[in-house]
Amino acid sequence: MSITQTLAEFIFTPSEQLAAPDLRTRATRYIVDTMAVTLAGAAEPALQTLGQAIHPSNDAHCVTVPWSAQRYREEDACLLLGMAAHILDYDDVSMLAVCHPSAPVLAALLALAPNTPTTGADFIDAYIIGTEVMIRCGQAMGFRHYDLGFHATATLGSLGASAACARLLKLSHTQTCHALSIAASSSSGVRKNFGSMVKSLHAGQAASSGLRSARLAQAGIQGASEALEDGGWLKAFSGGITDYWPASLALGQPFAISDPGFEQKRYPCCYLMHKIIQATLVLQRQHGLSLEGFERAQIDMCKGGSIALIHPQPRNGLNAKFSAPYAVVGALADGRVDLASFQDDAVLRPAIQSAMGGVCVIEDDVAPDHGSDLGSAAVTVNLFYRDARSYAHTITASPGSPADPLTSTDLQNKWRDCLARGLPSLPTDITDTLFNTGLQLDTLPNTSTWLAEFHDGN
Repeated sequence: MSITQTLAEFIFTPSEQLAAPDLRTRATRYIVDTMAVTLAGAAEPALQTLGQAIHPSNDAHCVTVPWSAQRYREEDACLLLGMAAHILDYDDVSMLAVCHPSAPVLAALLALAPNTPTTGADFIDAYIIGTEVMIRCGQAMGFRHYDLGFHATATLGSLGASAACARLLKLSHTQTCHALSIAASSSSGVRKNFGSMVKSLHAGQAASSGLRSARLAQAGIQGASEALEDGGWLKAFSGGITDYWPASLALGQPFAISDPGFEQKRYPCCYLMHKIIQATLVLQRQHGLSLEGFERAQIDMCKGGSIALIHPQPRNGLNAKFSAPYAVVGALADGRVDLASFQDDAVLRPAIQSAMGGVCVIEDDVAPDHGSDLGSAAVTVNLFYRDARSYAHTITASPGSPADPLTSTDLQNKWRDCLARGLPSLPTDITDTLFNTGLQLDTLPNTSTWLAEFHDGN
């Protein structure tokens, strides 16, 4: 049996095998977290720009997005939902595959759900399956895929979204194989676009490609039976080092959602900045530090630790989300890092711009084989002041990871902050009701009930 066929068989894993309480609780929390950042992202100027490029439609089967009464084609709704989920870089991460698993998968399901009446339980099943396929396909290639310059959220996301949509649409095994084959030929996205609008657009494109592949297969479009292996997708996207599925890599044994779990973000920026921010904030709070008297900083990381941090002197908020120097300087200047930290005017403050020139990154010589190696590596921030004072702090556990998780209170506060930004007219009691309903998604007879409440409350 080909890996394409194996994946198709896995996509229809019986619901009974997806019933573990921890698995479903984590999946629900990740869905709620991603919905929060999606709604916050919808307020960004880039989303307004994208919305102007996409024409609303009143055709049958068009759908709305939670922040607007406009109706869009499913594929266009995917673009909006995926970009909104990822524009703030506040969505969850899986360091197993160095990707954002929820953004493309959830965007595709949210666009599909209104035309495919489904229970909350079935919606969660599809989400679990889609993220598992996405992450394990990334693991099959190892860190080499990311190191080649691919944005794994985009390339893996097409397959993950395709898998999730195939399950929600209840495609046949043969149709699902074709959907995966179509999605394999739709994978794209390069890291060079980090720090621009296109980086987040990748998540929307992956969601759109995944949904489209499922719809095309449903309509009868056929692909190759071995599109992933034997000179196919795996070889093309691994730079030739992987051509077959590793024998040791099992699907759903355990599910990545449960073990090790996803990393939920405390800070709205690239996850490779989070240990830098955390270490800096620890020093700032312990010693009462600021930019006054600051001379320079050195960040010690593993090889590849700054691979995505390509903007040493950011000139806008999107650049700053991929800047190691800004992680240090912004945290020292304000004593916090939040959504406001990545506004253009915050980044362009003269004192900030000047201080960033004194920050350097030193990587060691040990290259990671897998994304999980990158995620578990320690990061040390060394601060030096002009009066000869110096401070250092090391962070090993990634903020928001299962080793240092968001608490239930953290998640609710993040929800409130995000909805206050994305839906500012929404009363606080409605905001909290939507949060609580989201946490009960597994029991809802129709997912659209929750989605409709965003329009009703706004």
